[in-house]
Amino acid sequence: MALSPTGSSLKSWSLLSAGSSVVSSDWLLIEDSLDSLDSLDSLDSLDSLDSLDSLDSLDSYDDLDSQDSHYSRDSSFEDHWINDQVGTASTSELEDSTVAIDASYYLQLFLANAPYQEPLLPALGGLTGIQSHIESDLDSWATNKTTPFFIFNGQSVVGSDEIAIQRGIRAIEGTDEAWSLYFQSQANAAVSAFGTHKGAYLVQNLYPLLQSILNRRGLYFKVAPVNAAAQLAYFSMIDSEQCSAVMGSQELLLYPIQDLVIRYIDWENATFTGLQKKSIIKNLGVTESMFIDAVLMIGTSFLPSFPPLKEATLTPRQPSSVQDAVNLLRTSEKSVTNACNSFNDILSKKDPSWLQKYRRARMSVDHFIFIDETGEIKVYNHETLTHDNWEYLGYRLPEELYHYLDRGLIGARLPSWISHGQVVVFPTLDGVSSTEYRHLVTDQLMDLRQLAIFLVLPRMNRGIQFKPINVRVWYDDKYSHKIEYRPQDPQALKAIQQVHTWDVKKDTVNQHFSSPKYGSVLFEVMALKNPDFAKSTITKTKIKNITSGDLVLSITVWRYLHLRGYVNDSHQLTPWGEALAKSLEALEPTARNHPTVPGLFEAILLAYELLRFGLLNTRNQHPELNGLPMNGSDDDKASLLLISRCTILLKLRHQANGYTGPLSKNFLCFRSLSSSVRESCRDLFEAIVASLFLYAQAEREREDYLYIGQNLPFLTDTDVALGIAVKTFLDDIHPNDSVETKAAKKQDFPGKFVPYATNFFEDLDIACEFFNALHTGVKTLTNEMPSADRSVWDKAGVYLKLRH
Repeated sequence: MALSPTGSSLKSWSLLSAGSSVVSSDWLLIEDSLDSLDSLDSLDSLDSLDSLDSLDSLDSYDDLDSQDSHYSRDSSFEDHWINDQVGTASTSELEDSTVAIDASYYLQLFLANAPYQEPLLPALGGLTGIQSHIESDLDSWATNKTTPFFIFNGQSVVGSDEIAIQRGIRAIEGTDEAWSLYFQSQANAAVSAFGTHKGAYLVQNLYPLLQSILNRRGLYFKVAPVNAAAQLAYFSMIDSEQCSAVMGSQELLLYPIQDLVIRYIDWENATFTGLQKKSIIKNLGVTESMFIDAVLMIGTSFLPSFPPLKEATLTPRQPSSVQDAVNLLRTSEKSVTNACNSFNDILSKKDPSWLQKYRRARMSVDHFIFIDETGEIKVYNHETLTHDNWEYLGYRLPEELYHYLDRGLIGARLPSWISHGQVVVFPTLDGVSSTEYRHLVTDQLMDLRQLAIFLVLPRMNRGIQFKPINVRVWYDDKYSHKIEYRPQDPQALKAIQQVHTWDVKKDTVNQHFSSPKYGSVLFEVMALKNPDFAKSTITKTKIKNITSGDLVLSITVWRYLHLRGYVNDSHQLTPWGEALAKSLEALEPTARNHPTVPGLFEAILLAYELLRFGLLNTRNQHPELNGLPMNGSDDDKASLLLISRCTILLKLRHQANGYTGPLSKNFLCFRSLSSSVRESCRDLFEAIVASLFLYAQAEREREDYLYIGQNLPFLTDTDVALGIAVKTFLDDIHPNDSVETKAAKKQDFPGKFVPYATNFFEDLDIACEFFNALHTGVKTLTNEMPSADRSVWDKAGVYLKLRH
């Protein structure tokens, strides 16, 4: 097989320079304006088929059958005609080589294909077997002496957020039908419907899991500055020694790759499938530029498909294919602009701005962003960039910030907000835009977003600092809100002043504590109960040279607690901080007895954030969504609802073969609230730690960025499985049941309701102890919480004691 030479070992990339974080907001060279780019279609004439380099034939390629069942059926961006062009080869051709892989595409294969797919993902909000499936697949790579080199998406491509919103809304329409079937007791039909509508689940949610697995296995990975496909294209284009082949989605065909794109590897049958770009172009009889236009017209992850191609009267074969797009271009003098003019009546009704979207998409492809092998961020064809390049590339951020993204210190949300001037609230899995949800995402969480942005913007170019950042929500196209930073803004000044009062030396920590568990939340909160230590954390001098990753973790947590009001300006715990400490202390024996159950302390912190937002209570029950407790008095039902909502913050340990058990749209709706809070809190944590490095307060030349990023709170989310299980179990227990009856119900429950749970009764005990720990802290909030709300917690405590 005509693969690039070697690539059997990974070549380390140079670390990015940790120099000044203030750089130009432009992407290198500038020429004319995109608005005058009507001549863009003339690019068709620049690339002739005859100018393409000849390709050595792949002797081991077969004339494959066109049944390429492995590609994501859930993807809206896969063209069936292109998939029919695949060929096969033996995996022996990959031995002793390295394959660069689009991580999103790789994860999507698990979400979409048997036996890995879990159809109830959009009904639960999480997966049960994904980790074991990934581990098993990576074992196969090792067995076959092939090294995977994963490339993760960085900040979003212009246009991709809009596509994600549209895809999520379409998925919600499908899952609404699935819920309707479930409520009608049509279980099999409901499962099938859920399985075909997973578009609202963002595959980026699985990035931390995959990165942690790769790190543990010693496998190198990169986070691209923007999209992984562009970075893979760069590797292919230069015949990089870092890899011998690339694996990813059809979008790789948009870029100047050498030829081959691996699509699927079947280790069991020792074959893999792939696409040859030059062969596809030859079969279509077009130039490369016309091919790129045709692929864009059928729709990508950053451009909606050309509306006329969806019209059955114009394109009888639906869904349309790249062949249809090519035929349409041929009737329009190979010009996308002419095609838009010809079908202006359809565009004006369906998508009046599609031509402008196309132009931005085409420019982002022609000028894709990548990191070269020296570690420098570059733009392809930079000499022809237009004045308004920020419209299709976004603002260029400091390379230092991209470095932190690449090394796993931070995620891509915050850089994307700043680069594109837009915060996007994506569709939820349940699709319920309740009053409390709208209030949460448009009002209550806005302060957290502003804090995150205000902590980082001072280290950006002044041109970027003063650009407003718009907030967009998925459920209301007319919603409008702007976040505007000004250096003298009181909120911004206060936040900067507060975080810069925190510094401590490791020797000081060791003087007061024998075995501190940095970053655990428990340690950071309990440490401040020591007055002498709390005083030692206050500094008025310039902070610099923090070398310990553990200290970076703790200082970041302390700064978060300060910004969120758990700690005051004297670094003493506030009443909310004292309550948090009570709950953490009460849960500490449980965490000690179950060291393999992660995230218990951060779940306590998340619960307190929900309490402060007025969400962790028995209000907003939404009986129309079904799934509420059914037995006992109204107080009993309310008590169990509160306990269950607390339990949703924890995870049910489960076998890797998919969830079997009851569902609850009501609980999924509450999970959307908790997930929104968790995500915003995580953004604030990442902003705090990024600002710490941007202000040069910590040593920048280090190897533990990923360790820091993966040990800050709120990295991953939970699903609703444990909440449903606990509700179902307790709802069937009556306080007057005999000991024998309770024992019988307990013995029968797992096999009947959660047959694949691995430690249900242990998880049940943890959930009950978790609630009791929260109740311990809530009881101290005599002035901060209304007595009626505390009374609900007291009643729930009694309810639980009688049944567990």
